Amino acid sequence: MIIIVIEEKIGLTELSFYLPGTYLRLKTIFLNDLLKDASGSNFPYKDKNFVESIGCSINQTKKLSTTIYGWMKGYRVISLSRLIKINDLSKYSWKDIEKNLISIKTGIRNGEIKPNFPIKLDKKLGSIVGHILGDGSIEKRFHALFFSNSDIDLLKEFSQNMEFIFGIKPRIWVQEKKLFHEGTKWLMKVDNLSKVPKGHCVGLFYPKICSDFLYAICGKFAEGKRKKITNQIKDMPKEFKIGLVRAFFDDEGSVRADNYILRLHQDNKKLLEDIKKFLKELGINSNPIRGYIKRDKIRYYFNITGFKEYYKFYNTLGCTSKKKCKEFELLINKVENSKYFKKKHAL
Repeated sequence: MIIIVIEEKIGLTELSFYLPGTYLRLKTIFLNDLLKDASGSNFPYKDKNFVESIGCSINQTKKLSTTIYGWMKGYRVISLSRLIKINDLSKYSWKDIEKNLISIKTGIRNGEIKPNFPIKLDKKLGSIVGHILGDGSIEKRFHALFFSNSDIDLLKEFSQNMEFIFGIKPRIWVQEKKLFHEGTKWLMKVDNLSKVPKGHCVGLFYPKICSDFLYAICGKFAEGKRKKITNQIKDMPKEFKIGLVRAFFDDEGSVRADNYILRLHQDNKKLLEDIKKFLKELGINSNPIRGYIKRDKIRYYFNITGFKEYYKFYNTLGCTSKKKCKEFELLINKVENSKYFKKKHAL
């Protein structure tokens, strides 16, 4: 199930019906007030009608619901499916729940997040999705979220955006240096990106609940090796798309000032076609998609040419990679100061 995005931000009320198997930890005082209000009793765990109405049961020996009692004492988390029923019986709003939220998780033991509600459909969220479509992934079986890169600026961008939106830091693993065709071998785990040895590729790992949120908002845009631009992403605001294309370019693009090439490449032709369409929406023209064979596999790319298009791309989208940014500026200055350019614009 997915959300149809009609506004530029999303709260827990829009997400509540699309996150099955999710558990919330709420401030104990607020949860007690919520349960008392919904049940109309000071002892909700003893009210048989209320207990049964939200799908719980009475322990016949103790004459109460041990589940609700555990919620009120703060040693049990509450399932989102039951919280929906409780909230419907109360005077409280989902904004009240957001204000008193401590954390959300999927399952009993999985990692917890503290989303920054309402979640804005802006450049930060778009950047996260763009990086996943580029050098990231969402694991097919367990839906753990992963982003890998050797550029420390891109790793910082991804981790900072994830922390701002979802309130969670990554597990950081450093890879051994390897040739392109060699498999991944993990060298060590670090607790901060500042401790990553220079020149090593790094993997950032996040729990399933992050993927659940992204799927609820954006549709299933990445699962294993399958990646795509979903209808939900196509309907996103302009700022989201700018963040997405910028991140995708940082991962999958290249700039060469020496031969005047601004290029985006990718194995997935359909994904590349949709990125082209986003660029067109943003007023940036690009050349046709072409293919070539590399390591017995067809790989696709398209170029962006001409000073006007370079300039619009750089000023509308830009890039986070310092190396790409420096090369980009060199390309623009080189074209702008060329005899051909000066002659053309002198006419």
